[in-house]
Amino acid sequence: MKEIKCTIIQDILPLYIDGVVSQDTKEMIEEHLKHCEKCQHEHQQMKHEIYIPEENKATLFKTINKKWRKKKIIISCITAFTTTLILLGVFEYVFHYETIIPYSEDIVKIENNEDKILFAHYYGKSYASVNVTHPMLLEVDGEKKNISFIYYNKTIADSPSRQLINNGKARKEQDFIFVFPEAEEIDAVYYAEYDVKKIAANKDSWNNILKDAVLIWKKVE
Repeated sequence: MKEIKCTIIQDILPLYIDGVVSQDTKEMIEEHLKHCEKCQHEHQQMKHEIYIPEENKATLFKTINKKWRKKKIIISCITAFTTTLILLGVFEYVFHYETIIPYSEDIVKIENNEDKILFAHYYGKSYASVNVTHPMLLEVDGEKKNISFIYYNKTIADSPSRQLINNGKARKEQDFIFVFPEAEEIDAVYYAEYDVKKIAANKDSWNNILKDAVLIWKKVE
């Protein structure tokens, strides 16, 4: 019988391992393997790479499915966490990120009521917050005067009641009036943005803020 080349045997070994060769081919391969160490080694290598014991297949697929489900849960959790952070960031920006409302004599006026109480009256549509200082003694034009600073902030959803959607209720003017603390001591009111933390840390000063402030009211002598 003519000897079969190893290359031919190795080409059909995968079919032999899968059990899809004819009986004659099977016998031919097995006869060759008895005498050829090279093909025996190749046969063993292919069996390790291709063959999965039937009893282990279910366990293998269960393990793969379990790992995939775990991966999906982790991805879902990360996605949900990221989405929550983004929504919180948008919420903070819309409702809490404040910027100063530039001064205009049409929207901010300092007035007195019948009891001579000094208050700030906001005539604009809405605002987020109002910032006012107690009167402090500063030098203005060579004279010491009790000065109060005030400024209004806005957000994207700027409103005294923080309502993004107009509920149709009539404007309550009391929401737009702010009474100055220690009003009887105030000589002048200036409109200017200030940062109390910077001033406390000596990174800014009230005198410096006064330089760029807008005088919006002063006591008539």
